[in-house]
Amino acid sequence: VAGTAKPLVVILAEPAGTVATDLLAPYAVLAESGAVEVKVVAASAERVRLTPGMAWLAPQLTLAQLAQAHPQGPDVVIVPAMSVIDDPVRAAWLRAQLQGGARVMAICNGAKVLAAAGLLDGRQATVHWYSFDDIMDAHPQVAWRRDVRWVTDGPITTTAGISAAEPATLALLGELAGEDVMRDTARRLQLPLPQQRHDGSDYRMTARGAGLVTANRLAFWRHEDVAVPLAPGFDELAFGTAMDAWSRTYRSTAWAAGPASATSRHGLQVYRSPRPPAAFDREAPLPEPDVMQATFEAIGRAYGQTTARFVALQFEHPYGAISAW
Repeated sequence: VAGTAKPLVVILAEPAGTVATDLLAPYAVLAESGAVEVKVVAASAERVRLTPGMAWLAPQLTLAQLAQAHPQGPDVVIVPAMSVIDDPVRAAWLRAQLQGGARVMAICNGAKVLAAAGLLDGRQATVHWYSFDDIMDAHPQVAWRRDVRWVTDGPITTTAGISAAEPATLALLGELAGEDVMRDTARRLQLPLPQQRHDGSDYRMTARGAGLVTANRLAFWRHEDVAVPLAPGFDELAFGTAMDAWSRTYRSTAWAAGPASATSRHGLQVYRSPRPPAAFDREAPLPEPDVMQATFEAIGRAYGQTTARFVALQFEHPYGAISAW
């Protein structure tokens, strides 16, 4: 209907640390669609560390500003994985949004935030493969599933590992704006259409993986600082994936490099560290298309295929499935 307001989706951020891909992938997909309004929100205006690399993001709205601008509340709240899992104030805010009629979607270990807030009790849910044993012990009242990339139970959706952010967000977009909008957005971003099928049992820590971590950690004299270019109009999907992946090798740390700050393709303000390394060991150019696959392949060329597959394993991406090792 002409003049009808777009659905409002907010992505919740934690200044102490919010996983880069968990935040930037849903933002990029939804903003690219043009069919929804999407904002990154946080409790304060403090800059948000995009973990595990070295970059910071400015929230677009504080929770107080959100309440003032949108007293009816958001239609959807997306919760990425965060460094602070159990925050009573945030938990109360999430419960209030759910009670007010909002949908809530957790990306990867964002499910830990929802579980800590009591939002998953009595529901089916999923989470990153590495967290399953601990979270099943801590929250036995949740029916945890490993057989799908995302689970929707009532108004709550949870996803498996980091790489599930893109398909789960596309599926959400299809529900909010229709199948045609979802397909067109996927085409423009060169993303595959969402598939819910998944075998979480194919992702697990092996002796080989543990040995790789030990070996890469012990080779501290070979640890590299990797520059990820920060430039006006940068692509959020590629930037988030590069920052995230190159910081999971146990051989390198990724740093936003370039100007002090830059505005992304869809309006996010991202900052580099005020104290970057004096020199970088290599640059990780932002890849396209098939951003994740291209990033894992670049890491393989730099550090070997075992390290590349271990990074993909952390993303819960098929490139890192144990059957592919």
